[in-house]
Amino acid sequence: MRIVYLFLFLSFVGLLNAQKMDKINSKLDKLASWSDTNYVYTYPHRVTISPTFYLRTNSFSIEDNKGEGKDIVYKPNTPMKLAISASYKWLSLGIAFKIPSYLNDKGNTESFSIYLGTQTHYANWGLDFYLIKNKGYYLANPEGLIDGWTDRQAYPFRSDLQTINIGLSSHIVLSRKLSLKAALNQTEKQLKSAGGFALQTGIDFSNLQSDSTLIPISQQQHYSSATLFRQGGYLSINIRPGYAYTYVYKDFYTTTFALVGVGFQVQTYQISEDRSWGAQIMPQFRFQQVIGYNSENAFIKLMFVYSVYSYKVQRLKLNNNFMLISLGGGLRFN
Repeated sequence: MRIVYLFLFLSFVGLLNAQKMDKINSKLDKLASWSDTNYVYTYPHRVTISPTFYLRTNSFSIEDNKGEGKDIVYKPNTPMKLAISASYKWLSLGIAFKIPSYLNDKGNTESFSIYLGTQTHYANWGLDFYLIKNKGYYLANPEGLIDGWTDRQAYPFRSDLQTINIGLSSHIVLSRKLSLKAALNQTEKQLKSAGGFALQTGIDFSNLQSDSTLIPISQQQHYSSATLFRQGGYLSINIRPGYAYTYVYKDFYTTTFALVGVGFQVQTYQISEDRSWGAQIMPQFRFQQVIGYNSENAFIKLMFVYSVYSYKVQRLKLNNNFMLISLGGGLRFN
């Protein structure tokens, strides 16, 4: 008899779990189909082939908080790349090739990077991950910083200067009338102009280090003891509200996606031989512009993305800049 009671109990628990799963699946199905079909069309194509030219760069600049010293800008010499990808339903695979650099007078940067991003099937929700490691930066604005420098000379190069940046973020646009998949992935099509409130949250880690001062001799009198800065970084928890809007004219569209927020940073830095810790709340900014053509069997997209995260060390303000420029297109097949 106990076996019968146990069987009935387990059956009852299983029934409850099945009902809960049905409710969860029902809610997910609603999210997956939440777009307003008067504004958004989902392409039925299964296969997409897409080549893309793109340039990604992660530079940083140094400012004097007191406004006495000139800004100092360091950039990596990272070449343009060509990526070719193919997707089948939800699966996408691609490969990227370096294009021979035309920046031969700017040194050789050792670079390693991983970028993973997805615009999920549910609402306007997306996830992004990046890891960027660079060693070797050139001084991008030597005129006025290096005595006697002219544009006929090679740019000053710092092979000892290295950085690492890691980030994970999630974003969403709260509008049934706007599709980020139409703007970014072209798996959907925006039929009418629309916009919506956006929110991005995430966590970032950044660190830079060098063997000697980052401040050119001509500026050291202005930056005072901050010239002894050798290494610094932060771990930041971020929240960035904003707005996204897509304007549509026939098969052409342009999407603007802007976010402004703050990062709650825990910082560490080294000046001379002393290591210090600190905590700050710093402003953050991210801007994305997409211009494209999106028809039934083909699409083309020009995209620009720029974001900046800052942190302060004594009288230094360091701006961590990320930029992407890409031009690509693709064909769809059933």
